[in-house]
Amino acid sequence: MASQSTHPSRDEVFDAVKNLRRRYVIYYLQRHGGPVELGDLAEQVAAWENDTTVEKVSPNERKSVYSALHQTHLPKLQAAGVLRYDADRSLVATTDHATRMDLQLASDPHTSVPWHHLYLSLAGASLVVLTSLWQGIYPFSAISGVEFALAVIATFGVTALGHTYDLRRWRRRANDAAPDFILELDD
Repeated sequence: MASQSTHPSRDEVFDAVKNLRRRYVIYYLQRHGGPVELGDLAEQVAAWENDTTVEKVSPNERKSVYSALHQTHLPKLQAAGVLRYDADRSLVATTDHATRMDLQLASDPHTSVPWHHLYLSLAGASLVVLTSLWQGIYPFSAISGVEFALAVIATFGVTALGHTYDLRRWRRRANDAAPDFILELDD
C-alpha cells in the first residue's frame, strides 16, 4: 500500500473506494472541508445507508457503521493515502492526495438535464434568425432589430429561470438523499 508521503497508485485508490461506504466517507469529508469526528461521520454514513436522516439513525445502526469505519474502512483509506485517521482523538480528515479525486454525483443536475444543449440550440437559432433578419429574408424582415433583441433576451431569461427552478428542485431532492457516485482521478 502507499504511504502518505507518496502518491497512491490509481489501482490502490480504486481498490480503496470501490466500497460504497468508503465513497460515502470521502464525499462527507470533501463536503465538510476540515477534520470531522468519527461519530458524526458514522451517523451520516448510517443515515445514507439506511435511507433516513441523521436524527432517525438508531444506536445499533450508528454503532455498526462506527465499528466498521474504525476497524476496516478508515485504515484502508488511510493506507491508500486518501485520508488521515487519528484513532486516539477520533478525528478523520482528507489528505492532499484526496484533491486528486473527483467524486461526482451520478445524479448531478448538470448531467441529468442537458441544459447546455438547450442553450447552444437557442444561441444557434438566434444566430440563424439574426442572419435572416440582417439579409432581409421574409418573415424575419417583418420584425425590427429591437424586437428581435427583446425576443432573444426573453427566451434566454425564461430558459434560465427554468434551469434555476430545475436546479433548486434537484438540490431539495438530493440534500438528504444518499449520494451515488462517479469517480474520476486527475492525473
